[in-house]
Amino acid sequence: MNRTNVNPPARNSAGEMMQRNAQQVPWDTHDWKVKTLESLTAGGGSRLAFTCRGCRRRFSYTTANNRAWAVNDSGASLLDEITSRWLGERCGGRPTATDDDDRLHLKNVH
Repeated sequence: MNRTNVNPPARNSAGEMMQRNAQQVPWDTHDWKVKTLESLTAGGGSRLAFTCRGCRRRFSYTTANNRAWAVNDSGASLLDEITSRWLGERCGGRPTATDDDDRLHLKNVH
């Protein structure tokens, strides 16, 4: 699976999201809600679900290799092109006009 490396969101010493600014990478512009899906995966580490409270985009993320990929509301992987685009876009605070259509383009569907 082609997944993209990402950095976890920037947080201060109290664990709070740091103020957003123009210098941040797109990942850090989202207001993430994080859920543990698996505590320990086969390769070590954990698999997490990231959901942005603003734009509602969702990603699965593995801590063993710091990789994230876009998923739909059911957790199915989206095409690599969608993952790359979503990871490259800053959060606009609400879903975009193409997000619902993007979520229909699943990876590895036969």
